[in-house]
Amino acid sequence: MKVKLEIVFLGIILLFGLFIRVYNLGVAPLWIDESISSIAAKEILEKGAPVFDSGLFYSRALFYHYSEAFFLLFGVNDFNARIASVIFGLATILLVFFIGREYSKSGGVISALFMSVFYLEVFFSRQARFYQLFQLMFFLSLYLLYKSRKNSKLLYYALGALLIAIDTHTAGLVLTPFFIGFILLYHKPKWLASIPGALLLRDFISALRVSTSGVGESLRGVYFERYSWYLRNIHYMLVLFVPGVIWGFFKQRLLTLLLVVPALILLFSLLSVKVFAFRYMYFSIFILVLYSSLLISFLYEKYGKIVLISLVALVLLPSNLFFPLAGSIILDPVSTSFDDPSAPYTDYKSLDGSLVNDLRSGVLVSLFSSDVEWYIKKPDYVIPFSMSGMGNDSISLNGVDRYSGALILDYSFVSGYVIADGFSVSKLNSLQREEFDLFVNGCELVENNQDLRVYYCSESLKSK
Repeated sequence: MKVKLEIVFLGIILLFGLFIRVYNLGVAPLWIDESISSIAAKEILEKGAPVFDSGLFYSRALFYHYSEAFFLLFGVNDFNARIASVIFGLATILLVFFIGREYSKSGGVISALFMSVFYLEVFFSRQARFYQLFQLMFFLSLYLLYKSRKNSKLLYYALGALLIAIDTHTAGLVLTPFFIGFILLYHKPKWLASIPGALLLRDFISALRVSTSGVGESLRGVYFERYSWYLRNIHYMLVLFVPGVIWGFFKQRLLTLLLVVPALILLFSLLSVKVFAFRYMYFSIFILVLYSSLLISFLYEKYGKIVLISLVALVLLPSNLFFPLAGSIILDPVSTSFDDPSAPYTDYKSLDGSLVNDLRSGVLVSLFSSDVEWYIKKPDYVIPFSMSGMGNDSISLNGVDRYSGALILDYSFVSGYVIADGFSVSKLNSLQREEFDLFVNGCELVENNQDLRVYYCSESLKSK
């Protein structure tokens, strides 16, 4: 009866987790990296491979992009572009359920509950980008590796998950030393350790950069403060996480070490990356939610039903029912994306339909091109800039834009529309900004939003 009740609870959790993930899934506009992934998936439908019109093969996260392309078969739109991550998000809830059960009888359901409604898990499961898949495969590979000690067949599934994790993001290479050590300690034949070893050697320089770059300097620097600021609404969870990890360690030493140590190594290493992006550290939220939840389950099994009051309070009080803008638990379905300045978007969906038709019929100049191509059309010309803000140009490739294949504009006069999205313009250096301002000087400003300006340029306007 207990087992059946547990399955009923899990089913309810999964259904609610699905509901809040698909609710108005296609409403919020794609942010810039989502549009890159969506165009790559669209290219797979058209060409069989993620090859942009510039000729660039987009080799990142192939498993993810082919998964996204499958759902685009049912319609090329924002909803279908994002649904793959919803599936990976639900699988993450299942994964934490099975891991939680390794620690306590109630640990599976309680962990699944918090994973299903925790705001970052919800938001990243609603993105047409591969970060939810990376989190899933990172911890799935470690869990299967742990379980393979008693069922050696699971080692092959663990290696498969490892391959997908590394394919999704090279940061997954941090897992390879743990695989090598575990295989040598617990498995035969030992030569299987050569598989993660070969992956590590193949990308040794990248792995070295991920695992050993200047962590100490970063921790003392501004990036640590910025990440901490992003998580200011869940600092209370650290109070639960630390005793949860300690208690969990005494219950399951090997599993706790396998899950926590690689995650913390990668987390502290990523703090040294020169470009700040909250999404880089998102994967680590898994252990924060897991061990915070497990602490509640440990207390419940030790002190009984009185702890359920705390459980209900931890679900309700910090939720978006009471804190619509800063709630750490999603109980009221949302239509917006995660408020993350390091993941900017341009709201092309708000443009007037007649203007969109004019943009499609005329000559079009843009800066960042992928979201323009997704929502309007492939631009005719692209103005170069650096997407990271470092250097002068990160989008040109052999005289064309690497994403759309559009010609790089040399600032000779063009009669048509110029789209200036706020993200791209903010990345122009001083000289580029002067050139751009001269280029649009005398053009008619036909759209002026907070994140987007659209100009119409013609000979008659320029001559005035």
